[in-house]
Amino acid sequence: MIKFPQELDSDEELHQVEDEVDDILAAHHNALKEAIKALEVKVGIDLSAVETSLDYIIKQLAVKSDPPTGYHKVYGLYAKKTGDKYHPVIEVETEPEGG
Repeated sequence: MIKFPQELDSDEELHQVEDEVDDILAAHHNALKEAIKALEVKVGIDLSAVETSLDYIIKQLAVKSDPPTGYHKVYGLYAKKTGDKYHPVIEVETEPEGG
């Protein structure tokens, strides 16, 4: 059983196998499959409606932003934790139009 996205998975969840030493079991394949599915859910799909997906969060930031005209360079994208919830934060460097 995988731990992601609540925790990072280790070799215990995503089985470490070695050539000519281990047999590959269905559990090994299934653990990788579940890990990939968890990543897909977290990243999201285009126009995702899942509020915890990165696609949704980035889309909402773009929709809600009203930047000044000119050049904009994103130099920081992170989440700030308040209580048990995370809130996305984007740090932007702006150069006025014509500058």
